[in-house]
This record gives sequence, C-alpha cells and structure tokens, in this order.
Amino acid sequence: MPNTAHCSGRRPFRSSTAGTALALLACAALTAPPARADETFGVAAPSRSKTTKPTVAAPSARLRVDVSGAPLIALRPLDNRELRLQDEIGDNQRKMLRIGVARDVDVEAASGSWTSLPDGSSLWVAELVSPGAIGLRLHLADLALPAGAELALYGVVPTASGPGEGAPEMIRGAGVALASHWSGTIVGERARIEYLSPAGAPAALPFRIDQLQHVYRDPVADTFQSKAAGPCHNDVTCFPEWAGVAASVARYSVVFPGGLGLCTGQLINNLSGDFTPYFLTANHCVQNGGEAATLEFFWFYQTASCGGPPPSLGSLPRSQGASLVSTKTPSDYSLLIVDGALPGGLFWSGWTSLTPALGTPVAAIHHPDGDFKRISFGINDNPAFCPANHVTIAWTDGPTEPGSSGSGVFRENTQQLFGQLHGGPSACGNESYDCYGSFKTTYTGVKNFLKAGSDDNSEQNDTCSKARLVKAGTLSSRIVKVNDTDWYKISVPAGKTVDITLLFANANGDIDISFFAACGEDAAFWSRGVSDSEQLSLTNVSGRPLTGYWQVYLDSDTRALYNQIVSIH
Repeated sequence: MPNTAHCSGRRPFRSSTAGTALALLACAALTAPPARADETFGVAAPSRSKTTKPTVAAPSARLRVDVSGAPLIALRPLDNRELRLQDEIGDNQRKMLRIGVARDVDVEAASGSWTSLPDGSSLWVAELVSPGAIGLRLHLADLALPAGAELALYGVVPTASGPGEGAPEMIRGAGVALASHWSGTIVGERARIEYLSPAGAPAALPFRIDQLQHVYRDPVADTFQSKAAGPCHNDVTCFPEWAGVAASVARYSVVFPGGLGLCTGQLINNLSGDFTPYFLTANHCVQNGGEAATLEFFWFYQTASCGGPPPSLGSLPRSQGASLVSTKTPSDYSLLIVDGALPGGLFWSGWTSLTPALGTPVAAIHHPDGDFKRISFGINDNPAFCPANHVTIAWTDGPTEPGSSGSGVFRENTQQLFGQLHGGPSACGNESYDCYGSFKTTYTGVKNFLKAGSDDNSEQNDTCSKARLVKAGTLSSRIVKVNDTDWYKISVPAGKTVDITLLFANANGDIDISFFAACGEDAAFWSRGVSDSEQLSLTNVSGRPLTGYWQVYLDSDTRALYNQIVSIH
C-alpha cells in the first residue's frame, strides 16, 4: 500500500493556488485507486413532437372585452438602490443572492370591476402596481377555482403605442382547491389580473392576492453597467466541450422568509436514464417543500456565442414549481423534482458517489450574481479547509459569487458531479477556494431515488402489444414519460360509445392522446389541445364488439401526471 500519510491534514503554509495545485497533483499520484462507485454519465433528452399548437390568450383578448381602464391598486414606491446597498453589506460567504422583497397587499373582489358577458359568464379585472419593480411575483391565497373558471396573470408594460401586454400565466379551474400559489415572474412594475367566472357561478373571487415579491435586481441590465458578475469570470459558451453539462444548469428564484432569493442548480441523471427531472441544489437555498413549490427555473441563460451579449430574462424558457424529494444539512443538499414543463434541448448531468483524488482538475458552471452562465476551473483541494462532509475546491481560473449557491462541481475528465456549492470566500480579486457539499455524503440520502424515477402500477404498458385492459372508471395519478408512453385498450360493444378523458396540469407538461383501431395501424383519431384536459368520444358502428387502443404521450416535458376517466354508454 503506498504511503499517503504526508498528504493528509491542514498544511501549515499555502503560498499560492498554483503552488497548491502542483503539490496536490504530486499527492494524487501516490493515492491508491478508488473503490468502485455508483455512478452515471450525462445524457441529452430525446427530441419531442414539433406539433404546431395554438397560443394561449387571456380571457379578455379571446372574448374581445376592453379592460384597458381596469381599477388600479398602487403601492408606495421602493428605493431599489437602497435595497441593493443592503445586500452589499450582507454575508458574502453564503452564496445565495437576494433579488426581491416581500410586500403585503390586499386584492379582493371590491378591488376590481365586473363585466357581465352574453353567455352568462362574467369577467373580473384589476391591476396591481409596485412602482420601480423590475418584475413581480404574486401570491394567490385560498385558491379554489370552480370547474370552467379561468385566471390570467400578466404584465402591462409601456410601449411606443401604449400599454403592451405580456404572455399570460393561465390557471384553469377543475373544482380542486390549490390553496396557495406563487405566480411566475411578471415583467415590469404592473400586473393585470383577470378572472373569468363561468355561467351559474357566484359573483365572488375564489382567491385572494395577499402578497407580492418586488423584484429589484436585473442582471441583464446590470451586465451592461458592469454591476453584475465581476470581470474575472469565464463565459461558459467559450468552452464548447462543456455545452452538454451547461444545458443541465438553471438559474432559479425561490421565495424564502427574507424575500426572493436566487441560486443555481442542475438536472441530474439517474441510474435508469429515464429523464425524471431530478434537480440538485443546496439546502440553504431550498429548505422545505413549501419553498420548493415557489421555485421558478430560467433555462439557457447564457450567451449564444463566445463573448456575445446575454439574452433577456423575459425571452428565456421557464419552468414553475418543484417538489422536494430529500434534503439534509450535513452536506447542504436538496434534491427536487421539477414540476413545471421543461423545454427541449436540456441535458441531465452525470455524477459519481466517490470523491476524486486530491489535485484532480475540476470545473463548476454557475450564475454568479444572477448573471448569465459562467464556468470556473480549479482542483480538488485539502478537505480540511471546509466543514465535514464537504470538499474544498481551490480555484485556478474564475471564482463563484452570491447566486452561484447550489451549482455543481464536476470532474474535468468525466464531467461527473461530485458536490454542490455551499459557500466560501472566493470572489473576483480573491480567487481562493469554496466549500461544496460532498455528493459522497449526499448519495447516502438519495441513492434509492436515483435508481430510477417512480412510475404507476399500470406498467409495463409502454407498447400497443402491452396495452393495459381497462373498464369504465377512473385511474388516478398516472405517470407518463418521454421515453415510456402509456397504452390502454378497451372492448366496446356494438352501437356503444366510449368516452376517454385525461385531466392534468398543462403547465406541468402537455399531454396528448391518439386512438388506434388495431396495433400497428396509424392513429385514427386524436386529441392535441393546450388546455388541462384531452377528450375523445368514439362510437362503435361496426355491428360487433371491437377492441380499441389509445396511447397517452407527452408533447412537451419529460414526465407528467394525469388522471384518466373512461365511460361507456
């Protein structure tokens, strides 16, 4: 056994990062080969359907109701510069960035105005402004929309020709209470709220808006004013060999007790490679399920070419909401599943449950100061510089900053993750070291989840020949995956009609359905909408009993939940 005793413990002197690298590379040469690890490598998601679908419009636009004179609820102005100064004197070692502050509001039925419509429905509208805000996130309390109701939230921003409107966030009623919901970011200081009450429903609001997040930090604008990430960072696009891993990394905001925070994290692969949207980040960024539900993910916030301009945040694909899978403080990790629909072109990063040898070259991809994606290079350094259950990364080219928390550190040779950022003293002008929660420790808490993503008890019904035979009734909490579609079949008596209904949250994945008269034939009928349901109604006119087949599949996202209701009449 090689003697490695002289390579352990805190070194009494440390002259430079480069000197440390040379010393530790020599140490690494003496280290015994590591034991076999549980591990996986990165993989890109398969391409999805290119079906052209209609865009979603707010009720007023669809029904041609003029709401430009909606009642306005205006809050007092906030000084964004003062808020940023408060951040400057905060704790720089905890690399979570505050980008917004909470403001209490009271929006109820009396705050807006009602318009009665010819079909018996009615439309309520109001506008809410927090002067000086770069963006808003609204909190909906006591949310219980009746079936057929619609709620639209969108920004109203000034343009040369008058107020312009952003794309709406739509919430549709299904008779199920959501209780609490944070909207995605509404660009600008002014939000319009529309509620379409179906005919026969009481003229009352089935929700309240009791709080908003006033977003005061704009990294896109800051970039051009040289106030965002420091000048010492490396544009990740300049390193095309890291393009895959970079496509797994997201900038996200989270509502926490101090306001609205910003961190980084990444999609990670599991041992089955089934594209379950597992997302790894830091515990100090997301500490519980309530916070996880508030997450808003911004994907592909990076330059299109090396040294080019960053895109605007409003142009980026976003996903909303997450579920907490596991979180623990010893290695400061949180493992989530992204609930909102994912865009195409993403990547699931690989990982290893072994810590690499001292001196191993590494890289980290992150969003320093909430800015566009950067990459830092270093080595796995002496762990004694950081707390137990952590690894120390000594930087040789590029540090991290607030906003980088939760981002992964990867071996350069295999591009496998082995830790997520907790904190540390590094910054431009001090490219020293940072502490990452060790994935070796994290893995003990998540290994059962990372075998494969969960599925439902209809499996294995992933081909027509293995279609599950169903009768009239309801199947709840079905799971459909991008590479594991669901097939069903039913016997329909002569002259009878079968109704098939899928219920789901379209914002969490666009599910479609195709019906087949027999296995191996082309689809005879289909339903490919953009609402929270898909429906088919088919009558057997053959004069004899027939078996029909249908396939449930994803037009967007890689994993989604649905309920299926089947009836024969």
